Amino acid sequence: MSVALSVVIPAYNRSGVIGAAIRSVLQQQLPAADWSCEIVVVDDGSSDELEQALQPFGEHVRLLRHKKNAGAAAARNTGAQAAHGELIAFLDSDDTWLPGKLFRQVSAMRQYGWDASCTSFVLVESDGREVVAPDVPTKALSLAELVWGCVVSPGSTLLCRRSLFAQVGLFDTALKRLEDWDWLLRLVRVAPLGFLAEPLARISPSGSPGTSTIFPATAKLWEKHAANLEPALKRKFAAGLDVERAAAHYRDGERLAATLMLGRSFLRAPFGNTRAASIIRKQYERARRPR
Repeated sequence: MSVALSVVIPAYNRSGVIGAAIRSVLQQQLPAADWSCEIVVVDDGSSDELEQALQPFGEHVRLLRHKKNAGAAAARNTGAQAAHGELIAFLDSDDTWLPGKLFRQVSAMRQYGWDASCTSFVLVESDGREVVAPDVPTKALSLAELVWGCVVSPGSTLLCRRSLFAQVGLFDTALKRLEDWDWLLRLVRVAPLGFLAEPLARISPSGSPGTSTIFPATAKLWEKHAANLEPALKRKFAAGLDVERAAAHYRDGERLAATLMLGRSFLRAPFGNTRAASIIRKQYERARRPR
């Protein structure tokens, strides 16, 4: 039986949580009886007991190793290049898929003729609350929507044909953050990105990169993409990058700088700037909660 689908899970010191991620894959219903699914875990130079955590899964998991930590982009590239499946799905090692994710996503891709898609998801916020995001209907997302930001959590919801990497290229290893946004911006220039408005993944609170990580990444993204955007999209892209910078300021505890950055984002593109509005609303709600 040929491998129809490969699931790539990059992992760095995630021995305590990766088991839940793998179990959520093994519990998936495959789209057809003759389909097979491989799980490719890429150990990105971990120093914990990751290999021991994988032992209970035996032959269900194929383990690849980096001698040194190379970052999420490099780990995903290693997995994608080693994948045998015609379709490749990505899952972060601290996230899980909800039941029916693969079946429903593949069915939607067949129905709409998509070669790549993401889904809605349940986001676990830092205070433990769970929200469904993003608020987007089922459709193909365009460049005009993706310049605002990477709101579809492709690290755990992206499913695409392996052949797309020959057209789009691999993830940019020069980016230590936002490499998934960069890949989607390149993708939609050659193929539509489908979006299924059904929450099919559970996204855990990830690392909290501050300005020292986010600012270089946003500068790199601007350098790569701004020149190829028409003026209206360029303004929206600049506004979206400012939202990323504002969020980084908040994570660093720099509330004034974050507020000023959000203000700049609104000035650049006041209409349709829902991400900036969402951050402002969340900060207001947190400030009003009893301590």
